[in-house]
Amino acid sequence: MAAWLDRRAQWSEQLAREKNRLQKSPAILHPGLRAMITFMEDQIADVDAQLHRVVQADATLRERAAVLPSVTGIGAVTTWRLLAYLSEIAAADWHRNQLVALAGLAPWNRDSGKWKGKRSISGGRGKVRRCLYMAAQSAAQHNPVIREYVQRLIARGKPYKCASVAAMRKLLIHLQSLLKQHQNALAS
Repeated sequence: MAAWLDRRAQWSEQLAREKNRLQKSPAILHPGLRAMITFMEDQIADVDAQLHRVVQADATLRERAAVLPSVTGIGAVTTWRLLAYLSEIAAADWHRNQLVALAGLAPWNRDSGKWKGKRSISGGRGKVRRCLYMAAQSAAQHNPVIREYVQRLIARGKPYKCASVAAMRKLLIHLQSLLKQHQNALAS
């Protein structure tokens, strides 16, 4: 699954480049660029179909993939990335702070003696962090709980990026709790 997602990311990057070229190139090159864009879109659709088949073939992935998109802001690609790159998300023995650190969303301090540095996130799994960033951006617009949370943080004076990271953390913890609830419901 991770290999297919990596290939999808490569095709998506190439597609963005070709679309940018189409905007800036002379009209004589447009037919060839449009043909390449169509080809790349077809390749992405083929990869998406393959990812869907992989998820449907495994009962655990299929169940988890049914739960995750129930949260506004989480789509198919984010679901696939979480399942592939953060398979530990539903592990019962993982504390939420451990999961957040694993995803690279835990703030690290830069303190030394009496000096208090700025906190920042780093480490963890970058592919998970990137997909959660996009999911948090979508949720901040369309998910009423996340939107209110982000607005409240900004009203308290937090920078937008800091509020976005907090939304990413909140989304991840919520997704973990949904998956644990689902597992517990199946077990009982």
